[in-house]
Amino acid sequence: MKNTPQRLQKTPIRRLNGVTYWVIDNPSAIHDFINTEIRKEWEEDARSEGRDPRQDKWLNTLSQRRWSLEIVWTNRIKLNPAIMNYTDAQRGYVFSESLAKRSKDLREEIEMYAMVIWPVIVRKEDMVLVDGYCRYATLKAMNINRIYAYLGIQQTTQLEIIMPIRSDLPSDRLL
Repeated sequence: MKNTPQRLQKTPIRRLNGVTYWVIDNPSAIHDFINTEIRKEWEEDARSEGRDPRQDKWLNTLSQRRWSLEIVWTNRIKLNPAIMNYTDAQRGYVFSESLAKRSKDLREEIEMYAMVIWPVIVRKEDMVLVDGYCRYATLKAMNINRIYAYLGIQQTTQLEIIMPIRSDLPSDRLL
């Protein structure tokens, strides 16, 4: 915790449906956490998959998102098929197989040792899970129907809210 920003060092724990979570409830602190700690993990994931993190649409929206801690019904969360079906034949890695094993191990740690977990991370505009597949799968398998999640929604300008930008129209027809 020596290098952890001050506002992240006071992370409370909360219980929900028998599961204990580390939570950050301050939106600015969530924003900082996602854009520093979690971003590093996602950038490394992109590189390991042969993608340039600078070209990743999701990563490019992170700093523009407004984040909140919310309690979410698990049945509202959608899984990304590209993640669920990810394989790396060269390494012999199949995400769904790895997920099943990791989920089984995590369930044991939660049930036997009361392991504390972090909220999952969800893109709010479409409720797609972007991080925490193992936690999500484990909690679903435990029949937990409400979980803590960090929800991030892309901020837009007032003009975009009033009048969406139409790239299919010439600029002189927009106003």
